[in-house]
Amino acid sequence: MTFIFPIMLSGVVLAGIPIVLHLIMRQKPKHLLFPAFRFLLKRHLTNQRKLKLRHLLLLALRLFLIIGICLALARPKIFSDRLNIGGERPVAAVLLFDTSYSMGYVSGGKNRLEVAKRRADELLNELPDGSRVAVLDTAEAGGEWLPTLALARERIGELKLRPANSPVTSRLAEAYRLLADLEQEADAGDDKLPKFLYIFSDRTQDSWDPSRAKDLIALRDRLATEVHAVLVDVGVDKPVDVALVSLEMPRSIVPLDDVAEIKATVRSTGAAVDTEVECWIDGKNADRRPIRLAAGQSQVLAFEQRGLPLGPHQAEIKLASDDSLPFNNTLFATFEVRGGRRVLTLVDNPYDAGFWNEVFKVSREFRGEVRTLAEAHNLSPLTDLPKYQAICLLNVADPDLGLWEKLKIYVDNGGGLAIVPGGGQASAYNDKAAQVLVPGRLVKVVEASNGVPWKPGSFQHPVMLPFRDWSMKEENIDFLRYPPKAMRYWEVQPHPAPDASVIVAYDDKGTRPALIERTFDPKAKVRGRVLLYTTAMDRRHLDVDPKQRWNDYLSSSFYLVFAHITMDYLAGSTESATFNYPSGQTINVPLPATPRSPTYALEGPGLSATERLVPRADGQGELSLAQAVTPGNYKLVSAEGNWSTNFSVNIPAEESQLARLPAEKIEELLGKGAVLPLGQGANFKEALQSHWTQPVELFPWLMILLLLALAIENLLANKFYRRDSLEEKEKAAAPPERELAEVS
Repeated sequence: MTFIFPIMLSGVVLAGIPIVLHLIMRQKPKHLLFPAFRFLLKRHLTNQRKLKLRHLLLLALRLFLIIGICLALARPKIFSDRLNIGGERPVAAVLLFDTSYSMGYVSGGKNRLEVAKRRADELLNELPDGSRVAVLDTAEAGGEWLPTLALARERIGELKLRPANSPVTSRLAEAYRLLADLEQEADAGDDKLPKFLYIFSDRTQDSWDPSRAKDLIALRDRLATEVHAVLVDVGVDKPVDVALVSLEMPRSIVPLDDVAEIKATVRSTGAAVDTEVECWIDGKNADRRPIRLAAGQSQVLAFEQRGLPLGPHQAEIKLASDDSLPFNNTLFATFEVRGGRRVLTLVDNPYDAGFWNEVFKVSREFRGEVRTLAEAHNLSPLTDLPKYQAICLLNVADPDLGLWEKLKIYVDNGGGLAIVPGGGQASAYNDKAAQVLVPGRLVKVVEASNGVPWKPGSFQHPVMLPFRDWSMKEENIDFLRYPPKAMRYWEVQPHPAPDASVIVAYDDKGTRPALIERTFDPKAKVRGRVLLYTTAMDRRHLDVDPKQRWNDYLSSSFYLVFAHITMDYLAGSTESATFNYPSGQTINVPLPATPRSPTYALEGPGLSATERLVPRADGQGELSLAQAVTPGNYKLVSAEGNWSTNFSVNIPAEESQLARLPAEKIEELLGKGAVLPLGQGANFKEALQSHWTQPVELFPWLMILLLLALAIENLLANKFYRRDSLEEKEKAAAPPERELAEVS
């Protein structure tokens, strides 16, 4: 309880006046006539009891009147823990705002975030002076108590829709931490303030993660005092929206003269739709498709474009008409048209590459080149070799130190290297310079007259996944019906893990490796990889007696498939190339070996001047871009302008899901009735007053009680004193001889 005018309580000392009056106005002794003495004694006792009762009752009423007047003038109020806005006592309030893109839904001329900010401003206007306020939003970690309500209003005014966002539940832990810190301050001497948590959200399913409720309840229950939480629901019960939900590109790398295909999923929510979807590539060649959907229906539209020139291309897919939720009306995509990945095969004799190079000729995904070691000596490891996505050392008998050093620089800068020793000298691959790259030591050539197939059940590496899928589907493939065998192969002692790993092994007694991969320490910034083939893949080994051949791989399509899959892995699979990212993900852009610039310029939407400049540290082979979060198309350019790459960012599809989360899921954490629906025209203060009990002011009730007490006191005083006066008159009129005694 508190008082508006506590000085008025000093008037309680006036309660002594009725006591003084009580003593002064005590009943005087009465003279009684003598009828019979025994009846006189009874009369005496009865009168004494009545007199005491009447005077004590009047005394109590008069004391209550004076004390009640002092209390009423002091204006007392009763406060409970369930305090709300509009009271006189300061409170501690944490305001948490959902700033995800779904809050951009426009209804009544305002989006959901604008409505939330207006409601929060109404709340701040009602908070008592001295209240503590913290403002949090779902897109930014951290928070603190703001020193004044004015700063809280400024912080709320700065809130805006943020693309890289999180559920509301991800920020509730921070809200409870702030309230816990406030409790520690209270223990140090400050008054404990009633605690409130206000959450402003549209209550979409993506805005709340029910799986975190258990941990958050534990945090809430650790607080010494109750936190009164309410979710102010600013969403729309029946939203109407047509959305470009997601985008898919079957191939991010498109071969020259092939078809570039972009698939976009369109979904209608709340009402039927009849509109068009446009696809713009590089800002031109618009392709328009009509689309009609019933409420709740979705459809995938495929856009195709042929004849695009070599290089990167960026697409923009958008609805022809606007609606209430702007952000999901446009999607962005980036892809590249390439003339084929370049693969360099180094040999002693070009004849050896006869069959190997045919693999690249029949596939438009590769462009194969064959060079001898003498020609390779003229290739620069910084300018010439980086032009190739993969290099193969095929049946080279004696690679020299200079070649190994060049290949080491190439691999360090992210290149893929295939080593096929064939009939080469083991010492050339086991010396110190070679072992920096080779995945293991060549021990000896193993002879298996009947041939050895691969060991089944060991196909876990990405290179082997196609073989596993084909075997599970039981397709009619020749090398599955007749497994290929190796009659001669190198026994290799791999380097210890994790530097080297066996991709697949032979099904022989020693389970010797058939294909080995070597990767390097990421901390050393070496992004390349090396594959070691333990059996020959050159053409020359087929020109000998069939009993002296290394394998029968060319007797089926296995040779072609095996060479294509392994080189596709080393050169970077076209299917694994990534140019399209969800908002909020850190984008890692690999840089070429040369040229490398100390700074790069990032071009795209929503970037500040400082975010556009991207520095590169010495030895850094890739750039991590965390600032590219706004949906749109981006371009990264070196300072000299001699290198660039493109990518696109889109909002995750879940953000376009406008279905409402059941209130029961929220009440599991915040408590029963914690969801406060708030229509467009509802009065925020009245809604909260109906949600929580207000403090009660006792002044009107005290005044009513005082009036009743005054009336009763006046009635009893008139009655009692009037009877005493009549008795005095009767006594004065009685004859003296009839007076028997005095009784007091």
